[in-house]
This record gives sequence, C-alpha cells and structure tokens, in this order.
Amino acid sequence: MLEVLEAYDEYLVLGANSGNAIARSIDETLPSPHISRRSSATKHAAVRKFLKLSERVRAQMLELTKAGAGSAIIDEQNLLVGIGDKHEIPPFQRRALITNSMLAGVIARGPKLIEESVLPTTVPDITYEHERAFPFDKVGDVLSHLKTYRDKALYALCAASGCRISEALQLLWDDLDTKAQAVRLVAPKSRPSCRSYLALDPEERDLLVWKGRATPVTLLIEPFATMFFEALAAYMRYEYLPHARHGFVFQYTRGGEQGRPYFLAAASSRNGVLNRAIKLAGVEHVEGPHSLRHMYGTYLLNYFPRLDGTYGLPIGIVQKLMGHRQAKDTAKYARYDRDLLEAELKYANMMLFGNGKVRSVNELKRAALLSRLAEVEAQLEENESQAA
Repeated sequence: MLEVLEAYDEYLVLGANSGNAIARSIDETLPSPHISRRSSATKHAAVRKFLKLSERVRAQMLELTKAGAGSAIIDEQNLLVGIGDKHEIPPFQRRALITNSMLAGVIARGPKLIEESVLPTTVPDITYEHERAFPFDKVGDVLSHLKTYRDKALYALCAASGCRISEALQLLWDDLDTKAQAVRLVAPKSRPSCRSYLALDPEERDLLVWKGRATPVTLLIEPFATMFFEALAAYMRYEYLPHARHGFVFQYTRGGEQGRPYFLAAASSRNGVLNRAIKLAGVEHVEGPHSLRHMYGTYLLNYFPRLDGTYGLPIGIVQKLMGHRQAKDTAKYARYDRDLLEAELKYANMMLFGNGKVRSVNELKRAALLSRLAEVEAQLEENESQAA
C-alpha cells in the first residue's frame, strides 16, 4: 500500500513521464491530470487526514479488543511506519516557531515535539541556484588546464555522463566499449566475486560506494563524450601502467602508489587538482566535480534536442540516467520559467570544429544523440521488464 501511496504524487504530476512504474501503469488506464506540485500537495492533505483518522480508529479498536470489549481481529502493526509517531523539534526550529507563531510563543518553554510527516510531497525547489551548474562553454578550458590525461578523461566522463565522481572512479575496463563509445556504470554489489574487488584489501573494499543508481545505462553527451575517449586513449598510451592486479580504469600514475586504484586517493587531493584547473580557466562560483553533474542534469531536462523539435527529455528518463531515487531530486534542474543562463544558450548555438569544417552542435551530433537515446530507452525498458 505504501508503494501505491508514494506513486500518487508522481501520477498526478508526471503521469507517463514518471520514473515510478506504478504511476506510469495507472496513467495507461487513467491518464494523469498533470497538475502542479502545489495542487498535488493540496490533494495529499485530504489523503493524510484520512490516513491519520484511520490509524486513530485502528488504535482505539485494538485497545477495546485487548480490554475485552470487542471481538474483531485488529492488526497490531501501524497502518504506515511512523504514522502517529512524534520526534523532538530541533532547537533552531523551536526558536523559529516561538518567534513566528503566537500559539507557540505562549506554550511554556515553547513546543517540544512534532508529529512525523505522513505521505510527504515536495514543492519544486524554485530557489535552486542554477549557477551551481558548470558553464557549458568552459568545460573544455578547464580540461585543458589539467596536467594528466587521466584527470582529463576522468572529468570529461563526469561531464559527458553526469555520473557521480564515485561512479566514475570505480569504473572498470569491462564497463567500457571503446568501439561503440559506450559506458556502463555498474554497482559493486551486483558483482561481489569480481576479480578487481577481490584484489583489494578488506579496508579498501569498504571504500567502494554506491548511491542507489537504478540502471547501468548512460547517455553520453557531446562534445564531452569525444573529449573523454580521446583523453582515455592518450592516458592508456602515455600514463596507464598495464598490470593484472585489477581492472580499475583510473589509477595512480606516479610515485610509490603507481598502479593502485585512484578511488583510494583522498577526495581533498582530487578536488584540489580540479579546483586549481577551474581557477586557471577563470571560472567563478563553481567548484568540485558535482557541478559537472548539475550541468548534465540541466542540459538533459531543458536543452536536449528532440525529434519533434522540442527540447528537454521527460523527467522520468533523466531521473534514471542520473541515478536519482525520486523525481523531486531531478526536478530541481528544471528552469520553471527562469531566464536561461547566457553561457548555456551561447553554448547551444556555438560552432564546433571537426575535420577542418565548422559545424553547429545540432548538425554535428543531433542525429547521433537521438539514435543513442532510442537505444537507451530500449535498454531501460528491458531492465524494468527483467526486474519485474
């Protein structure tokens, strides 16, 4: 029942574009009204009240039955996990309540407990700062200021796929198809007997992380995909140390650590390398590899060119490609009538050089992107059918 209730918001707002299978299934029979998040939150208020009243009736009937006043069989488990529970209000929230609420202000020492939220919905994060997204037209400049081909390949991959830095660092050679120029992002837990993982010490294996990405499929965007494979080829030729110890793509390239998996390096050290390149490229207000992920999400959700002449992929597809568990995490990348950032618009129309000719991004890559998108959607459907 909880899964159905959680799908209600997705159904009302997104329908067939939802990343939730239940919401999409219902939409096939009863098309979604595609209402706003705020309207959905209003509808959920009535559902919440019904659930709370139902839980109160269940608890009272259970109490009567235990007292011998009833013979009905009542489930001792709560209707929903956490329903009716209360938790202590954090000090900063208590201060805010006392300051802004007349009722809270007259309660001795202020309110102390608050009821757990039931069936929460989230209004789109309109205040999301899109400046956190890396400017499209500066990625190439930053990559050029990185000193090793390994780092150029690593961060070009982050830009091309929108993957988390942990997903990129844990990439194995088996996950790459250089001929097809495709990359798969695979959860370590899905292959526990992998030779590369067994080659690690137990403490090192504990450093392998995964944040719940639902699909290994990626959609690489240009020109960053080409930058990645070109840097990867140079990395393999000039820096990579061939060995049979493990199959991690990215490794230390010098010193006593040479050949060891690079995901073992301190995050502060890696981020320092990238942030220095960002500074040298004259890019302001962004730092760290996660800004590349923001850029990718913003591009797919708003600017990806589609066959019907529109721009932006369905949020359900973007959600899966980015490995988000909930659509609300993906929705923050939508523009919601904000002005498009000048740098991104500029990039969408800028000209690229290839084979001595000047061609636009659409002329050069649109057909390839749409073709790859069809493959990705087919693979996503196949993964869903296998999971079912």
